[in-house]
Amino acid sequence: MTNNNSVSLIRKAIILLTVLIVLVVFLIIFQFTDIAFRVWDRIQHTPPAFIAIYLTIVALIAAIGLGLIWKIWTVGRKRRGQGTTTAEKKRHTLEELQARAAAARAQGVDVSAIEAELAAIEAEPQELELAFFGKISTGKSSLIQTLLPNASVDTSIIGGSTTAIERYHYENNRGLSLTLLDMPGTHQAGADGTLDREVMTAARRVHIVAYVIDQDLTESDIISILRLHAFDKPMLVVLNKTNLYTADELAELKTRIKSRLPDGVNYIACASAYRQKIQRIAADGSATWEEEYRGGDIAPLLQAIAQMTTARGTLTARNREALLSLAHENLNHRLSHYRRERGEALVKNYARKAMLGGVAAVGPGTDILIQGYLGMDMLKHLTRLYDIPARDIDLQTLVEAASSKVKTQLTIILALAGNVCKAFPGIGTVIGGASHAVAYGLIFESLGRATLQALESGSDNINTQHIIQNFEEQLHNELETRAQNLVRLAIGRDKQS
Repeated sequence: MTNNNSVSLIRKAIILLTVLIVLVVFLIIFQFTDIAFRVWDRIQHTPPAFIAIYLTIVALIAAIGLGLIWKIWTVGRKRRGQGTTTAEKKRHTLEELQARAAAARAQGVDVSAIEAELAAIEAEPQELELAFFGKISTGKSSLIQTLLPNASVDTSIIGGSTTAIERYHYENNRGLSLTLLDMPGTHQAGADGTLDREVMTAARRVHIVAYVIDQDLTESDIISILRLHAFDKPMLVVLNKTNLYTADELAELKTRIKSRLPDGVNYIACASAYRQKIQRIAADGSATWEEEYRGGDIAPLLQAIAQMTTARGTLTARNREALLSLAHENLNHRLSHYRRERGEALVKNYARKAMLGGVAAVGPGTDILIQGYLGMDMLKHLTRLYDIPARDIDLQTLVEAASSKVKTQLTIILALAGNVCKAFPGIGTVIGGASHAVAYGLIFESLGRATLQALESGSDNINTQHIIQNFEEQLHNELETRAQNLVRLAIGRDKQS
């Protein structure tokens, strides 16, 4: 009965509130209507010249106000949207990358290839590079052959003749000098995608990108074009083999292709020269067949290249920024690989030390993570490896939280460790206290792995709660296999130790 009364009261309250809202809305409407009628009455008795001046002033004030609002809005959006970009540009300066590379080399990281890249960027600007991309058999090599009739370019009719990146030098009598790159087909990569990654990396290094097609764009063409366009390079889509189409077909293709291209991507149509067998008859009447290039109209391509290379300074600056960005990523990759290897070695070493300490443990209550210094020491070394100040993580709280989690799992871990040790005859006489040793080895390995996982994930995940969550997962992850590996480590059978 009480519940029904409560529901009834709530309904009455909602109805009353609705009525009040409607009344307030009507009052506001009446108020504005009254004001509007009074303004209209005054306008009827006001000189037109005064009204014109008044409306002009109101319009100016409104325009200035809207302009300020728009400026504040756009500046706020730029700051939110471009803050990361600005920071990235600061990180991608040559001087800072050189300093980071030097610091990495001092740590023991092999950065010779990256330092060579940075030295090349610091040197005089290189010759402009134009890379031809596209599927196999679209005529990339044939276009280069038409540009360089005396070059030895493999243009197999079967297609897919280019299996590695080939470089050619082009120069004309107007002073244009280019390095032309003939790229393997963008969909010619092996199952592991290695060749495709190499092709995409090359796209980031060149100044101009040309994507060659010989028919209407397919979905895979669109995907490749978007990937290349994302590198922010001057880009050209070339419809090749125009000799295969009528004028009406070319016009229709142009309309369809241009409508699907990203903004800023130019389109041209041309025809590369093609091989044709020619029969030559000698004076004695004998006949021989030879192949020679016929036809070809690449004037639109040459014109487009000439236009795109006029702003050499802009091309060089954009290319320099792209190379710095690539060097930054390569340096991060090298550092990540080095830290991962070094971190895993540190965890393995501390797991070994924990096992030695476990031998001396008098019982399950002798918790190395609390009473010893090994846990703190391991965490300090790992954070130092990743250039994370120890103060950014409350190491003492982390160790205590890990110890608390261990107490609830220690019985199970000890039982599992004991079962694993039974599979190794004579182990008790080798290291004694084997089950405690293996248990503490698993604990340290789990804590070390959890910390590494958080450090590799980035600064957002470097906190006690996240590391402990990883730690709990590690305490249930392949414990038996890991315990067996730790036993082998202890008795000297680990080939990697």
